Amino acid sequence: ERLGDVQQQAVTFGQIADVLQKRGQYDEALQIYRKDVLPALERLGDVRERVIMLGKIADLLQSRGELDEALRIRREEELPIYKQLGDVHAKAVTLGKVADVLHKLGQHDEAMRIFREYVLPVLERLGDVQHWAVMLGKTADMLQSRGKFDEALQIRIEEELPIYDRLDDARESLICRAKIGITYLARGAAGD
Repeated sequence: ERLGDVQQQAVTFGQIADVLQKRGQYDEALQIYRKDVLPALERLGDVRERVIMLGKIADLLQSRGELDEALRIRREEELPIYKQLGDVHAKAVTLGKVADVLHKLGQHDEAMRIFREYVLPVLERLGDVQHWAVMLGKTADMLQSRGKFDEALQIRIEEELPIYDRLDDARESLICRAKIGITYLARGAAGD
């Protein structure tokens, strides 16, 4: 089997699975990712593409509510590879996804700790303003879900929204403003 054929096979099957996923055929997409794409990437020895594929699988599992398996993949497979590759950015983004899963599993304090102690400082240090704003928003979402409306509002108004405005990202700015309004409604304080 020639490497070029294996590479083309991985790409083609990956594209088929991506289409199936977009059509909502998650079982079929997952089967192709696991049985066709991952083995091809392993034969090629393409560590970077393999870890990206693992992330797609974890995303798919997470969207289907298979949180424990998504968390296992992220912690036991994705994170060690990003550490081995020295990819600090990908590690921070993946830890953000770990925190999302932990939050959904009810481990709010651990999720918040990961965001505050690792994800946000790393993204800020790397200058990835867009991802930093997204993670600030997720932090605010977590706070709001726990009834910490004032903290959530502070993050959205003082940190997240100014970033989207500076980036001239009208869509994210609008979403953030809507979330600010929703938070005010949920808080229900006098004057809100």
